[in-house]
Amino acid sequence: MKDLQKFGGNWTIEKLDILTSYLDAYLTALKNRKFKKIYIDAFAGTGKITTKDESQVLAGSAKRALMAENKFDHYYFIEFNSKKATELNEMIAQEFQAYLSKVTVCRGDANVVLKSILEHIDWRYNRALMFLDPCATEVNWTTLEIVAQTKAIDLWYLFPFSALNRMLKKDGNIDYSWEKCIDRLLGDSGWKTELYIEDPQLNFFGEQDMIKNASTEHLQKYIIKRLKTIFPAVATNPRILLNEKKSPLFLFCFAVSSDNPIAQRIAMRIAGYILDHKE
Repeated sequence: MKDLQKFGGNWTIEKLDILTSYLDAYLTALKNRKFKKIYIDAFAGTGKITTKDESQVLAGSAKRALMAENKFDHYYFIEFNSKKATELNEMIAQEFQAYLSKVTVCRGDANVVLKSILEHIDWRYNRALMFLDPCATEVNWTTLEIVAQTKAIDLWYLFPFSALNRMLKKDGNIDYSWEKCIDRLLGDSGWKTELYIEDPQLNFFGEQDMIKNASTEHLQKYIIKRLKTIFPAVATNPRILLNEKKSPLFLFCFAVSSDNPIAQRIAMRIAGYILDHKE
């Protein structure tokens, strides 16, 4: 039985439409450049997504990248689940046979595989568009640092806003394992002083506890602030993707690792426009 990805909701289409719009513009902008163009999808899935009622099968990010009118010189698809990776390979073999030599499907932890891929590419002659689409908190901050250090990657990162917000308990009493997870996600423990303040009311023991002081807007700005510590250019208008109850689920962020002002300006203008304009 096929291990098809399930449709998450309207936000699923929203993120894919944003990615596709930028992907098309990216390939057009670099069409006549000498750099080799690479696409990297670190949570590629099966390449297809079924709607909740299973009445439709939609093209996922990997398939959309392969379907683009202009082409990349190479595609890297990473998938942890072996069944999904197998189905992805089958889809590519059946529908994109002409591109088999340009596609590499890797199975494993995205953080580990990405490190290996990025370290073996000569970034003087290559440029890449990367899509990080984790289910939750799988992406390590150290992985983002490696991406930034290439100075050659435009990154779309689906940041797990809801997962982070749930771990940031209102009373400040956060489990040690959650603390470590937040540190790994955000890069350090600075969030403890940024997102918490002392409770003006004393507790039962006459002491002041720490309480959460982070609205949706505050938390969003802090995430962007953290990304700016490693990327030279980060869009300040990330798209907040909402669930069916209209609560923030993910923050779709865009960052540029290039230190070239012209490349930054072009990328930020395109991404900023796409993020501001809903179809």
